[in-house]
Amino acid sequence: MSTTTAVTIDQLKDLQKAIRDQFITLYKNDTDAIRNISSSTKIKDSTPCLELVKLSQLIKAHTTKIGIILKPETFTKENYNATYKELKSFIDYVFFYLSLLPLFYKNEEYPEFMLKKLDNATLELLNGMEVLCDELDKKFEQHDLDQDRLLCIGMIWTSCDTLEDIGQKGKFGLLADSIRESSGLVEDVLIEINEFLEEPSLGNGFMLDDGLNSDEDDEIEEQEPKILEDDKETLEKLTTFLDVWKTKLKMIKLLLSSFTSTISSSNYKSTNKKGSILDELHSQHLIIIKNIDELIGDVFMSDSSFDPKDFDEQIESVNDSMVKIVAVMKKLNDEDVKKSKWINVWETKYFEKK
Repeated sequence: MSTTTAVTIDQLKDLQKAIRDQFITLYKNDTDAIRNISSSTKIKDSTPCLELVKLSQLIKAHTTKIGIILKPETFTKENYNATYKELKSFIDYVFFYLSLLPLFYKNEEYPEFMLKKLDNATLELLNGMEVLCDELDKKFEQHDLDQDRLLCIGMIWTSCDTLEDIGQKGKFGLLADSIRESSGLVEDVLIEINEFLEEPSLGNGFMLDDGLNSDEDDEIEEQEPKILEDDKETLEKLTTFLDVWKTKLKMIKLLLSSFTSTISSSNYKSTNKKGSILDELHSQHLIIIKNIDELIGDVFMSDSSFDPKDFDEQIESVNDSMVKIVAVMKKLNDEDVKKSKWINVWETKYFEKK
């Protein structure tokens, strides 16, 4: 369109209609449709992640300009040309972004946990675009309305920030974030164990035999609880059990922390591993944390009937996941002799019979 030609409000409405027809109607709230987009897009001297970062930045930049130009004081006939230009550029870059998606969805290199993040960010982008269209509807009728301009701009910004984060971190960086969070949760459990070991007690309070009556309530805080002899033995068994698991949890934390510290290295980035391998690692570390939380939580709630054998099934679940996660880590490090040796040593130490 010639820069000397004055843009009309009908032309702006055509662009708004294009946003609805080409994007919102086809893909809003429909991840299957998003994942089935066909495209002949090819990349030269770049990667899908690098292009994702560029496009997310460009979409955000034009969204910012749209947010400025749609302010009541600037959304005037004199600025229709500028409004048209920014909306058109915005549409073009969103189209390029959707054309890029098949390079992620139709490539076994990318794990499902990464693709789900792309799903959510894309849906958020589309939702923001729909709010933008609604805001344009109002402005076409009454220029000085400014109800949801900042809302739609913020929604699109947020989606772009997420897309940029996905592109910058890639599959290994996103996995590292998730495992780092799990490592932190293991540390939280270790802190709880340390606090327990400082002042051991049974979960249901059966260990207390205070012998006090209602007339002596005022003296309760000054009384030392009398621990039954049977409960002393139970506490000893409980303390021994948690001491063992304190060591095991330290080892699990070490394994997870070691992985996150090296996962973004050039050695991993140059490794062409299928996304399914990373998905296995991602799912197993989440299962491990869930099982650990349930195991230690149940142990803390133990009463005088505590028996370590009662937790054999839960321990087996934790260890089954540890076997699987170690196997995946071995696959990921099969070309790194030093790292593979370290994992083998860790495995031997963790599973050694006491």
